[in-house]
Amino acid sequence: MDKQRHNESLMKAVAERFAELRKSAGLSQIQVYREVRIHIGRIESGYSNITIGTFSDLCKYYKISFTDFFDSIETESLKNQE
Repeated sequence: MDKQRHNESLMKAVAERFAELRKSAGLSQIQVYREVRIHIGRIESGYSNITIGTFSDLCKYYKISFTDFFDSIETESLKNQE
């Protein structure tokens, strides 16, 4: 079986975006865990790949589409390159 791939810059961007969404909602990591049973701290650390199912559950929880989630990452990435 092939080794799992890691794109560290993408994982970091996803981690930062989920942390931003959580904080803007005024939630703690514990609150998120209690409501959706996902250890958001592991994801926000940026060192763990997440499944598409977990990603989908978190987007639903934060009421954000995949498109909007990744558009914001792309926008931030472009800003950082300037």
